[in-house]
Amino acid sequence: MRVSSRAVVACILLCSLFASCNPNPAGDMPEGVPVSGTVTLDGKPLPGVNVTFIPVGSTRGDICFGLTDASGKYELNNRYGHSGAPAGEYKVTCTVGGGPGSDAPAEGAPAEPADASTSLPAHYTSEDATKLKATVPAGGGTIDFELTSGQ
Repeated sequence: MRVSSRAVVACILLCSLFASCNPNPAGDMPEGVPVSGTVTLDGKPLPGVNVTFIPVGSTRGDICFGLTDASGKYELNNRYGHSGAPAGEYKVTCTVGGGPGSDAPAEGAPAEPADASTSLPAHYTSEDATKLKATVPAGGGTIDFELTSGQ
């Protein structure tokens, strides 16, 4: 069987095109540093909450998230399963049920929040309205969120 040079060139071009498509851009992202913390509501641990860090400004990286366990503790990961978050500035949302962290619950996290009727104000849950901010230092660290049920 003889293959034309055009077919070879076309095959090489197609292979190059597919090889350049990176389904996991996390390899191109800055390395994450360990970030964990606790989420409380009116001073009490808040289980089953998706904590989402959204990069802002010049912070490079992807959205990172964690799901709080029964004691309100979370650890951040990105959607590719890498732990931590790149150093930088983030706006943060906390949502009960569904959300980015719901597909990858933290180890030991409850299947549902302790009180499924818990709802949080939009200034915690909405990416556009959130008042929560965080700075991830170069070495990582603990970032706690003390939420209140009032405005």
